[in-house]
Amino acid sequence: MVHRLPYLDYLRSIAILMVLLSHSVLSYGPDYWIFPLQTGGVGVDLFFVLSGWLIGNQLFKELKRNKTIDLKRFWLRRWLRTLPAYYAVLCFSIIYLNVTNEIFEFPFSYLIFIQNYQFPLSFFTISWSLCVEEQFYLFIAPFLLFSRKLNKHIKLNLILFLLILPSIFRYFELYGHHDETHVAWDCCIMGVLLAFIKHNYESFWDRLIKVNKVLIYVSFLGFLTVIASKYTDNFWIQTPSRFWLAIAFGSWVLWANTVKSKVKFIDNKVFVKLGSYIATRSYAMYLIHPEVLALCKQLFNHIPFPVYFILALLIVLAVSEMLYRLIELPFMNARENFEITRSTPRTPINANS
Repeated sequence: MVHRLPYLDYLRSIAILMVLLSHSVLSYGPDYWIFPLQTGGVGVDLFFVLSGWLIGNQLFKELKRNKTIDLKRFWLRRWLRTLPAYYAVLCFSIIYLNVTNEIFEFPFSYLIFIQNYQFPLSFFTISWSLCVEEQFYLFIAPFLLFSRKLNKHIKLNLILFLLILPSIFRYFELYGHHDETHVAWDCCIMGVLLAFIKHNYESFWDRLIKVNKVLIYVSFLGFLTVIASKYTDNFWIQTPSRFWLAIAFGSWVLWANTVKSKVKFIDNKVFVKLGSYIATRSYAMYLIHPEVLALCKQLFNHIPFPVYFILALLIVLAVSEMLYRLIELPFMNARENFEITRSTPRTPINANS
């Protein structure tokens, strides 16, 4: 049984609730007092840092244990984790569009996760982030495998270069859309960077933990300041670039892995179970929430926003539970039935890996 880290579950739960809140605002319609809450859309970037951290940890542990990375096993396990639910929702969307539209062109790009290079997306618009994730999986494991014999200082510099590379592409406008992978993976690489430091620079990791005791408050207050500033008529504070979000959310992930809570209610069993529940369903929630919000817009658009959001959340939780139970969980469990995808002995990690 996988041992879960509750604070990582809390972060994953916060990320999906931020995204749901942001998209609920867009669905509900223009309203001055809720408009700044759209900033919660950066919850996707928090997901990216978490993903980079969890995947990086797994791969660095495998490198230490086996001196190599089984690419086939890694990719198959990732695909059995992410693809079944994605294709289930995609099939539903395609069938619905095919029935309700006289002219419908089959979206082949959606089958191989390259639609984030074919904007604008006509449907399933959140799938751009899933493309970033899948393309990241295809890149990061071979990169770490083929660089395994390099000096750790050289590898650190290479990872740092990968971290700043999207900023370079953005500066020179070498992209067609800001959600293309090569300009959107800052946060994925930040997660890998943190995992690399933990596994290769223990003394620096310890110093980083001490520095983060201050940085976590700065990043959290800075995030709240960005939201609060949007309630002013002449706000000058903009939503940070993905590079700065990577640093801010990186501090959150570092905190979640090292904090020793002194606030009893946070460690309450009810909160821990709730965090675990939402975290394990977060992928399903992410996949289906746009369709649920489209339904809510038709049914509940004239009620107060807090009620609208709560109803949307409850429906999302109900539908995501079915998707998780019927699709995600069986395929995750099926990985243990085959030698090629069976998990190897591992130290405790977090979450749905």
